[in-house]
Amino acid sequence: MSEPKYRILHQLGAGGMGTVRKGLLLGQAGFQRPIVVKQLKNPDPEHLRLFVEEARRYAVLDHENIGRIFDFERVDGELCIVLEYIDGWSLVEYLERHRSLGCLPDVELSVFIASRVCRGLQYVFEKARIVHRDVSPSNVMMTTEGTVKLIDFGIAARSGIRENYLAGKPSYMAPEMVVEMRADQRSDVFSLGTILFEILTGERLFAADTTTEILEKVVTGDIPKAASLNPAVPESVESILARALERSPARRFVSAAAMGEACEHYLYDKGYGPTNLTLKHYLASIFGRGLDNESADEARSREPTLIPLRDEMRRTEDGEPTRVVSPLKKVIVRAPTPKPGAPRTPKSPRSRK
Repeated sequence: MSEPKYRILHQLGAGGMGTVRKGLLLGQAGFQRPIVVKQLKNPDPEHLRLFVEEARRYAVLDHENIGRIFDFERVDGELCIVLEYIDGWSLVEYLERHRSLGCLPDVELSVFIASRVCRGLQYVFEKARIVHRDVSPSNVMMTTEGTVKLIDFGIAARSGIRENYLAGKPSYMAPEMVVEMRADQRSDVFSLGTILFEILTGERLFAADTTTEILEKVVTGDIPKAASLNPAVPESVESILARALERSPARRFVSAAAMGEACEHYLYDKGYGPTNLTLKHYLASIFGRGLDNESADEARSREPTLIPLRDEMRRTEDGEPTRVVSPLKKVIVRAPTPKPGAPRTPKSPRSRK
């Protein structure tokens, strides 16, 4: 009997849709490569269809700023998606580390991270005409070599398709995802804008005690200037944020490519700016040379929130959304994470190479 192609090491996490486990790809002469194995928990026909669609979406994606798929195969008798194992940290850990250090992330590196997510998003849209729909800190990772990677396309969908439920994490949804239950590439831009605001300020832009309150803020809440929380944020970066966070998609950046171009103009018009190597050295300076793999594994295993929605939103005569008018009764998979604590006075350590 031939040796198995994959060996499961341990479970990383589980959600409503399935389990995520760390494993090894095995080859000749002792060859081993770490992998992540995603397995469907309840293989009923509808969940299986979605699982196969996720694998097909992933199969065409091969880009530096995207977590890669290696295989769609049976492991221990169960159909699994085999993914790249990313040795590094999520933005959740990145923000938590800065809070523990009592400082805010470097502004230029924050914009650099956003610019690389833009590259990944634009590649995915051009390659497959799909939108991620779950752009959030737990789904943005940085490797020990300083490469930024967007992961987890489990709820990605064709651009412009309307659903009968909300999919994603409430604090990072675009308004049209809440009001119209549809998303296009500009929706991912809005989500990335909320992430950039959070990296720059240490504060979640839309935070509240309940899901309903969060969604109200997404649709109608105030959007403060980042500089009001971090005076180091320049007006040119405020302009990028303001356009990314326009509630009307028509006034937003038209694409992730357009947002990425604005970020890179800010970073490199002076003739120099951060690179993967800069981020690598910065990560080493704040995390140390060692890597807490268990912590990184946990961040990698988180799943999105799926929220069944009735007639919760109303519109004004001009089509603009107003507020949530009745509470959401049920949240599937997981509730939104608590609002992070406020950081102390900004001190931006910087490592330039």
